[in-house]
Amino acid sequence: MKKFSFALNIIATAALAAVLGYFSVTKFTAYDVKTSILNYVILLAVSLPVATVLHELGHLLFGAFVGIKAVPKLSFVNSSSCDIIPKTEKNLRGKIIFTTLGGIFVNALCIVLGGLAFVFNAIPAEISAIIPASFYLLLLNALPFWYSGGKSDGLVIRELAKNTDGAKVLLGVLTIQAQILKGKPIEEVDEKLLFDLPQIQEDDQSFIALTELRYEYFKAKGDEKQAEFYKNRFEELKNTYL
Repeated sequence: MKKFSFALNIIATAALAAVLGYFSVTKFTAYDVKTSILNYVILLAVSLPVATVLHELGHLLFGAFVGIKAVPKLSFVNSSSCDIIPKTEKNLRGKIIFTTLGGIFVNALCIVLGGLAFVFNAIPAEISAIIPASFYLLLLNALPFWYSGGKSDGLVIRELAKNTDGAKVLLGVLTIQAQILKGKPIEEVDEKLLFDLPQIQEDDQSFIALTELRYEYFKAKGDEKQAEFYKNRFEELKNTYL
């Protein structure tokens, strides 16, 4: 299903780019045909990284609105992502859902604004090249799949909405991080937050983060045996999956 949806997304994006390119070149352009085609192709190539940056900025802005610091980790070779830094442990579930929606919303907004500008010829029609890239990223992130680079925004939102095991571990990790950021020493964190959690896939980034927190917890408490165990486990997971 994931491969089929990904292929369909590529085909739909290519078709959309072709249609917009045709109308840009034949109807609204201020240049000769060859120059217009060249401009449009260049803009298509540039639009994907631009749409990617805008997507991550959406997470940043939506997160800032609800007290979540989303730090973009941009990559134009692999999947981009955001590090989530919670400033509070209150209402984390709703705040993370809202923050996650930010990227999808910005891509949708680019499609709408680009479409309006194209229809009403408010700007050079070649700028419509941002629409296919935004459409591609919107579908890629909205569909609830687990890609090689991690979970899509849609999957994160679905898990949080259903409060799955993965969501419970994610919220547990973020709760601990929020407490530490507010000044609580990690050795004073309630052990239930670290250990009274469901078992999830070891390649889940929440599980890897939890393993690191367990290492830091036992290290701070002076339990060298347990600290060494979780340190080695964390290094193994990091080297394998990150």
